[in-house]
Amino acid sequence: MKQINFALPAIAATLALTACGGGGSSGSAGFGLVPPVAAAPAVATPTAPTSTPPAEQAPNIAVTTEGTVAGVAGTDSVAFLGIPYAQPPTGNLRWAPPQPPAAHSAVLQATKFGSACAQGPGIEPTSSEDCLYLNVWKPAGAKPGDKLPTIFYIHGGAFTLGSGAQGPGTLASSGVVVVSMNYRLGALGFLANKALRAANKDGSLGNFALMDELAALDWTKKNIAAFGGDPGNVTLWGLSAGGTQTFTLVQSPKAKGLFQRAVMESGGSGEYSNPTMDSSLAVGDTAVANLGCTNAADVVACLRAVPVSALLAQGGLKWRPTVDNQIVTQVPARAFETGNFNQVPVMIGGVYDEGTIFADTTETAANYGLYLHSLAPTGYDATKLDAAYPGASFAVPAQGYARALGDSLYSCANSSRRTALSAWVPVYGYEFVDPQLSFPAVAPTAFYYGSSHGMDSYYLTGTVDALASYPYFDQRNAAPDVATMAQRKALSVQVMTYLLNFAKNSDPNGDGRNITTHWPRFTGPSDRTIVSFTYPSVVATTNAFEQAHQCDTVWGPAVFPPLY
Repeated sequence: MKQINFALPAIAATLALTACGGGGSSGSAGFGLVPPVAAAPAVATPTAPTSTPPAEQAPNIAVTTEGTVAGVAGTDSVAFLGIPYAQPPTGNLRWAPPQPPAAHSAVLQATKFGSACAQGPGIEPTSSEDCLYLNVWKPAGAKPGDKLPTIFYIHGGAFTLGSGAQGPGTLASSGVVVVSMNYRLGALGFLANKALRAANKDGSLGNFALMDELAALDWTKKNIAAFGGDPGNVTLWGLSAGGTQTFTLVQSPKAKGLFQRAVMESGGSGEYSNPTMDSSLAVGDTAVANLGCTNAADVVACLRAVPVSALLAQGGLKWRPTVDNQIVTQVPARAFETGNFNQVPVMIGGVYDEGTIFADTTETAANYGLYLHSLAPTGYDATKLDAAYPGASFAVPAQGYARALGDSLYSCANSSRRTALSAWVPVYGYEFVDPQLSFPAVAPTAFYYGSSHGMDSYYLTGTVDALASYPYFDQRNAAPDVATMAQRKALSVQVMTYLLNFAKNSDPNGDGRNITTHWPRFTGPSDRTIVSFTYPSVVATTNAFEQAHQCDTVWGPAVFPPLY
């Protein structure tokens, strides 16, 4: 099966700077999928108590296995920022499995985010290799032993951008403990190389980012009780690239017992998202050659001596989690069909217009077919796409390509994953649709983004007031409509309720008293029921999703298999 041709220049540029395969979520201009949580309220620097007994310790103090940390208390929550969960992956620890963090006798002032992992410009103001930090937000009144549900969040960013500063810390004010973390990115997180594999002696290949996530999950299991969280009630949640890695951790035997349910938001789990060892080694060999280390007497020493700037210059290469038979033992999509995964309840969803932020808006009618046909796997009749997405049906060619891209890589792939998983575990499916954005009242004459990739994060985190900061929000320059914003905020309340209910007991409906629409389980091919997060009210539909995105007629497993 061939890989999707993202080599077209404009598409490659878009993928490099946006959230393909893993949305990035910085709320800064240019990414904005999850508005960054404020670093900390402006309060006096906290100090550790000297004589207060543990039962009465200050709410901004937690005692971890490495030592005491002091966070910053706000009105509704307490933030503990920049806690090391592993040693800095520098020097001889570059491209090595994460090592346990050092103990500290002094109180660690956890009052600001740790450095983002090394990455190119565009999202984070600064970054470095010393980056293995996590953040914890807890409700203001939470105490050790409270056993509150815990949400562990993996950020997106095309596997090359972003940080844990984009974590959904706002949810802590709703009675859950939230953890977000940094993981190594790009070549530093995913470089597959035989010499490195031999040096590390653990059998893994290229999955350093996944090992970071496993280490942070393990730290959470050992320490979250100190923040009032329940180590036996952890919800793993990832957006885009984070969603892909969440799918991957659901498959990984190494993650067994580290979480009790999972939320996959616009992520992938197919062959495109989880390459074979040979495919990843080919990418790695290209990078090693570019770095001048192929013929070095000591390849590992050569690689560890390369400046970070040279590593960040390895653009255009596809960095993804590898099926290495150690961390990842099977392509997740295939594992879900056979039951070879950590069987936990899952919530899988995305947005109606997944493909729009990845489209080349300058695409012309002359090359529309080239773009469209690039989505068809080798051996399939690509002309079928011409009938399914006729250029004349769209105001501009890019809109048609965006529709096909979103249907193939995201929507129908999600439908296939829901179907496979539903044979083994409880599955809840959703799609976010803002009717004003996806179905404009006036027929558009130019390209529009609609309900675009990552936009549901604003609703899941209760931050719809920040929508205007999202560069792919079509109404960002329009005067806010009071009635519409009221409906969007009401939808956000309902969406957050579903998420929090799921995090508490694996059922988004909870006891049924705080929801307006019952969310049925997705039970298989004969009953593909999901909910549409839309306004004026949430709606449950059966098979309508697959019809809208042509999952049975174009992108189904028997037609064009979803690659993502």
